[in-house]
Amino acid sequence: MHGTAECEDLQALVNSGAIRSLAGIAPGQIQPSSLDLTLAEEGYRLPGSILPLPGESVADLAQQLALERLDLSKPVCLARNQIYLVRLREELTLPAGVEAYCNGKSSTGRVDLATRVLADGTPRYDRVPAGYRGQLWIELIPRSFHVIATAGVAVNQAIVFAGRQVLGQAEMVARHSASPMMFVGQTPCGADSIFDGRLMMTADLDREVIGFVAKPTHLPLDLTRIAAHRADDFFDPVRRAPSGWLFLEQNRFYILATRERIAVPADLACEMVPFEATAGEFRAHYAGFFDPGWGMRDGRMVGAPAVLEVRPHQDGLILRHGQPICAMAYEVLSQPCTRLYGVCGNTYANQDGPRLSKHFR
Repeated sequence: MHGTAECEDLQALVNSGAIRSLAGIAPGQIQPSSLDLTLAEEGYRLPGSILPLPGESVADLAQQLALERLDLSKPVCLARNQIYLVRLREELTLPAGVEAYCNGKSSTGRVDLATRVLADGTPRYDRVPAGYRGQLWIELIPRSFHVIATAGVAVNQAIVFAGRQVLGQAEMVARHSASPMMFVGQTPCGADSIFDGRLMMTADLDREVIGFVAKPTHLPLDLTRIAAHRADDFFDPVRRAPSGWLFLEQNRFYILATRERIAVPADLACEMVPFEATAGEFRAHYAGFFDPGWGMRDGRMVGAPAVLEVRPHQDGLILRHGQPICAMAYEVLSQPCTRLYGVCGNTYANQDGPRLSKHFR
């Protein structure tokens, strides 16, 4: 394997025991180019975030720092703005040269649940070093709502790769010129939309409802209940302002969408990344992986908008229609994917504009 593993290579790693779980790896966990990671029963509430140093195990740190031990074999309410550390069911015995990178699932980001994966002896979040053998743990921080979680819920995902190949500027220009991967409406975007090898995307504020903002509530959001929550218990719609400007308040959580529509061909995967480190102190997304087949319809690349989870941190932010807000970095798969996004019951395959998570009816 060379490049980022697609579903057949992920299945081969499961079959070989490189990826395993005492509960077994369910077929639905293997996505076109990523693996869903699920909560185990063991969890702890901590006084703060922590990373292991080389030679340290996450389990030992969790037990030393625990304010409270949790048993997720039954539903547990995770309180807003508290920090939790939960063991994942999946364990790894990665071959030499094979590593992993983790990111929150889209449904997790859309309910403002921050997640970061930890591996033993690794002082970096979301990174699993090449040849790693051991457990995985996940930090959970509910930001806007109390959250009910239980063992088996998937809140994060991992890509696995050997020699990750992210396309550079020249490669992206050539690929996009030959077969466009980003559109405004039905019109392909020009090469000037590519900067540092990334497709630059902008905010869409030109629709009646341009997004949603989280509202204070005492109600918990149950991660196991799909299409079961009333949207207006948790979010208010954000409507288009006559001025065309949107003021994002400090430390409030917003769901927005991009003006552009992106597509991911079968031999590539994609990650949403900050478009510029100096653009301001706000978080533009929690969940960043886009599988091959995103924005494809009947074998054609027509594009679909990306949904953003935005939280200004230090200051308020004035956003305007067409303002750059995120970028897309493409990477090469180990082989073209034969099970594309949207053909295996994916939740957001047909989204058009801002959309809340699958937990809302």
